Amino acid sequence: MVRQIYTDLFSFLDENNIDYQLEQQIIRFNDFDFSLYLVLDSNDNTVTEFEKLRQTEQNKNNRFLIFIWFDLWELKPQIILSKIKHLLSLSIKKHARKTKVKPVNKIESIQFYTQNHLNQPLLGYKRFGLYINNELIALASFAKKRKFRDDTYSSELLQFSTLNGIHINGGLSKLVKHFYLTYPVSTIMTYIDLDWTAGNKFKTVGFLPVEIKSPIYFTLNNQTKLRELNHKPSSIFNMGSIKSILIID
Repeated sequence: MVRQIYTDLFSFLDENNIDYQLEQQIIRFNDFDFSLYLVLDSNDNTVTEFEKLRQTEQNKNNRFLIFIWFDLWELKPQIILSKIKHLLSLSIKKHARKTKVKPVNKIESIQFYTQNHLNQPLLGYKRFGLYINNELIALASFAKKRKFRDDTYSSELLQFSTLNGIHINGGLSKLVKHFYLTYPVSTIMTYIDLDWTAGNKFKTVGFLPVEIKSPIYFTLNNQTKLRELNHKPSSIFNMGSIKSILIID
């Protein structure tokens, strides 16, 4: 039986008249190409099991399986709901051409990522945001550029987030372009979270996959309820990431 903590998720779907079916722990949507798997606890979960579940869902139902972890839902349900809203085309849509790019200080960046991103804030070397009427609606942070032996430079896109409930057409592309025009580099690298996506959004920006990175394991701090890195296999984990590179012409 699905745990009580997910009640708000079903209420959200019902309130928005989303057609779905619940089969054990999987929520399937008739009109969308993804499904949700509700992870109920930290007992006996394994990467191998979850990979098989994802592959089966893709093969049988042609849907990408997203894992909704109980601990993340308890901690940041509104952020997860925002991501689901986007996938269900319920987000408020804005156009990047109507935004202005500005640098964002560390304090504001921490606040924005904490309120709008599932992971802990990664501030990096430079941070740029998209603003409408002086309201920050998207934020990207970049690492300091590195010089390689062939005299080329590269940087890393560390984190990107939009305001909860907002989707910005062309937003990521605008921030990435602003960065490399301001701080010229030959390439920009990033890691795409396989928990939520196969990386299609980043492909449209021009990022090309070069390597699949292994899952990362965690333990749950009982006091803070936050995930902490675990250097050996455990029953709380992510599904890995895609290392991707954007080559600047």
